[in-house]
Amino acid sequence: PKLAAYLQRHAPGIRLLSRGSPRSEVHTLLDTGALDIAVGCFDFGLERHCGVRLYDQSLACCFNSDLIDAGAPLTVERYLALPHVLMTLKDDIQGCLSEALMQIGEELNVVLAASDFLTALAAATAAPVLATLPSQIAHQHAAHFGLTLRPVPLDLRIPAVSMVWSARSNRDPAAVWLRDAVATILKNDGGARSWNGA
Repeated sequence: PKLAAYLQRHAPGIRLLSRGSPRSEVHTLLDTGALDIAVGCFDFGLERHCGVRLYDQSLACCFNSDLIDAGAPLTVERYLALPHVLMTLKDDIQGCLSEALMQIGEELNVVLAASDFLTALAAATAAPVLATLPSQIAHQHAAHFGLTLRPVPLDLRIPAVSMVWSARSNRDPAAVWLRDAVATILKNDGGARSWNGA
């Protein structure tokens, strides 16, 4: 949303197409020119790609306190036992948390994995499930859905959010301008917020 506002002020003629892409396909889409930039948990160690780390991520969970008791502590045991909704862009119901969960030897009871956060938040509104999402998304949108926020009671290590692009466009003035705009907006927005309570 802040990028759209920025472009309307500074470059109203630009039109952007935003799309979700599985991590496994992003580098190929950058190589073919199907994507100009990718923002997410992507690597850029290959010579044909450039990138910049934008911010570290943290996680929060949200739920409908009419369906899940908000007064009971969200212990590790309770967190693991409750049904979960996650976001994923790959064919894995553990979603983007699969690697982080594997590192600590745990598994969630995932009942729904969706490709967008609106579906996850809407499911948490309607069903007795925990939606575990990036903190930035949870803090910005949970209240609009009437959801209660809690910190995740596990130390889950998730990759930083980076912006990646093809080395071919590294010096293209228009591409540089767009990347600078994206990086400035995300860095000024603080990236992932630190937890400050419900």
